[in-house]
Amino acid sequence: MSVYYIGLSVTGHDPAFAIVDSAGRLVFAEATERYLQDKRAWGAAPDHFDHLAGPLGRYCADATRFVVAASWARVKHWEQVPGEEGAPSADIIDPVNAFWLREHQRRAFEHFGLNVPRIAPGVSVERRAYDHHLCHAAYAAASSPFEDAHCLIVDGEGEVGSVSLYAMRERRLTRRWRSWGPGSLGYLYGFVTGRCGFDWRRGEEWKVMGLAAFGRPVPEAVESLKRLVWIENGRPRTGDASLWNDAGIALGRWSRDRSEDVMAAADLAASGQAAYGALADEVLAAIGCAPGDNLLLGGGCALNSSYNGTLRTRFGLGAVHVPPAPADDGNAAGAALLAWQEDNEGAALPYCPSPYLGSEPDPKAVAGAIAHGGFGRVSERGGDSRRVAELLAGGAVIGVMRGRAEFGPRALGDRSILADPRPPEMKDRLNREVKGREPYRPFAPIVAEEEAERWFEDAGPSPYMSFAHRWRADKAKRVPAVVHADGTGRLQTVSGESNPWLCALLRDFDEASGVPILLNTSLNVMGKPIVHGVEDALAILMTTGLDALVVDEVLIEKSAG
Repeated sequence: MSVYYIGLSVTGHDPAFAIVDSAGRLVFAEATERYLQDKRAWGAAPDHFDHLAGPLGRYCADATRFVVAASWARVKHWEQVPGEEGAPSADIIDPVNAFWLREHQRRAFEHFGLNVPRIAPGVSVERRAYDHHLCHAAYAAASSPFEDAHCLIVDGEGEVGSVSLYAMRERRLTRRWRSWGPGSLGYLYGFVTGRCGFDWRRGEEWKVMGLAAFGRPVPEAVESLKRLVWIENGRPRTGDASLWNDAGIALGRWSRDRSEDVMAAADLAASGQAAYGALADEVLAAIGCAPGDNLLLGGGCALNSSYNGTLRTRFGLGAVHVPPAPADDGNAAGAALLAWQEDNEGAALPYCPSPYLGSEPDPKAVAGAIAHGGFGRVSERGGDSRRVAELLAGGAVIGVMRGRAEFGPRALGDRSILADPRPPEMKDRLNREVKGREPYRPFAPIVAEEEAERWFEDAGPSPYMSFAHRWRADKAKRVPAVVHADGTGRLQTVSGESNPWLCALLRDFDEASGVPILLNTSLNVMGKPIVHGVEDALAILMTTGLDALVVDEVLIEKSAG
């Protein structure tokens, strides 16, 4: 009997599905937003019929039983601490958004797995549901190389609170404690995002992190934010609506209307990042890490790479690991892994290191693009890293769509736009002519794992762009297009094992340019998810300042003029 475990992210935003086989291998994982080309895919089914059908047919053709696992144990709601009267409610703090979020999650939860029997008639289907934070922890643990670690989950909310701490021993998880009630660092950062004139519903916390480098923390603003959420023994707490209303008024002088210049909010962004860091430090201090201990971070707050990059040195940790998809899309993988572990009682969580778990370019679409032409020069040199390196060194901006898509929000070389980091004007060129986004937004550097320490201070492995580190002063001036305003870079480290083509490209680019680093950004335009189909990639090639596109072994160079 062939059993497959289908994990579904059922939060109501960031839906995704993942497949784990009977041996515990994570064989597929992808966010629904990619397939629908709808950023964050609010309200979409995680088991979208057409999206799910293809991978089930490819990876589960011999299935006799499906276990469909949801990433929440039940419809979410705030619970009071047992025995405590008057615990604040999320509905009191933000009644409109609390209802909206809850209803999206309720619909997703109540209907999860509905499409599986229709796609695979005759196959037995069982539904299960797992604790939200445990799903986060399971994927963080499975994607890490550690046997033992502390595992800290920090997000907007779980079933009863926003922070959970687990101990991982021999790759098995045990919950140590969790917070109760609506105190949340995730909600605090969302509040700052709104006050900076951005929209957390669109995931624009990224913009706050980038903007913070251009401002200075204002002590009064930092203290106003820290009064909204306080930490008791590692657990975030908060007050009622009046506290948040008063803070909104107090922060008014630094806040920005969406119609104003973005730099008007730079000091507030810096203050928000500083307040978040101070509160997160209090949470970390409550864990009780001994020198040299390993730490796993999961939940949406684990995407704060600026904060993450400082942790290992400041807290004396052995290593810090963040999974490729630490937010709610990654919970699809966590739920599937927990279902597999439940059926294999006593089994340790398997090691699932690769982020390249998604769809591949459709060969028919590639062949059709070549046949119809009109794109310029088309050759079978997409796999020729030397040729691609020569183009990059000559100033070309190249989209890459090779192999399987990355799972998670960050392009890691298989669905990327690559460019030469040496020209100072490259950053503005990309933001203006290709991405169509705000000029202050930074780009990430890719570097071979063995080169990272030569270029960055305190750098360790960072395969998923989870850590921002400070550039070494003598190196930063050589690659100005990937140096952020605060002197840091959110680096991606690669190895020959993790991505051999990308590693070869870095070596060839080093030979051509004298620099072993490439600029990397996601293959998309502002407001859209990373591309899914070949047609999506071709549309970007033909409608932006992209010069060429690699699709598997095919290289398409745009006609001049």
